[in-house]
Amino acid sequence: MNMVEKNKKIEEEVKLPVKDIPEILEKIRKIAKHATTFYIRDVVYGNKKEDRKIRLRIEDDFSFKAIDATRKYILDLKENVKREIEEIVYKGENFNEAIKAIKRHGDYKEENSYEKTRIKFVTKDNTEVTLDIYPFGCWLEVEGKIKNIHKICKNLGYSKKDYINNSADDIYLAWIKKHNLPEQWDVRFGLHGEK
Repeated sequence: MNMVEKNKKIEEEVKLPVKDIPEILEKIRKIAKHATTFYIRDVVYGNKKEDRKIRLRIEDDFSFKAIDATRKYILDLKENVKREIEEIVYKGENFNEAIKAIKRHGDYKEENSYEKTRIKFVTKDNTEVTLDIYPFGCWLEVEGKIKNIHKICKNLGYSKKDYINNSADDIYLAWIKKHNLPEQWDVRFGLHGEK
């Protein structure tokens, strides 16, 4: 992660498909230490006048709840690694203040919502390896310096052709299309909340 300016940072990351959770956890434990586990609920807000979206995240590590709202802009792909700017719109503990901060950026409306369990590991070189378990599948995210991302992915049994640069929204839409399911507004464990 590189800092750009106050409230903005550059992230370099890849997503990887996970087919066997116990197997990937075993591989991760060999190269990284468990840092924390979170329950996350993301609500995506869109604005018809803009392509950009704001993600409101409620993150609970079972001892503390944090709320943030961020906008992400994809810069480019470098060596198959997605580089994006993450702009912090709000960071704190107050849901209503987060909503006010989103509204100050324009006429944003809720578009969709999903939840996940995130298990975060950190390597000796401070690369984050997170296992994200959604109601519609499981993905690994590796975030850090590009050279470290490639090394860690290789150690976990992946190659550059396995890298996914889609958002969780894109992955979800592809999943429901593949399984001929209706789109849901609020994707939660148990899959209720049909759109």
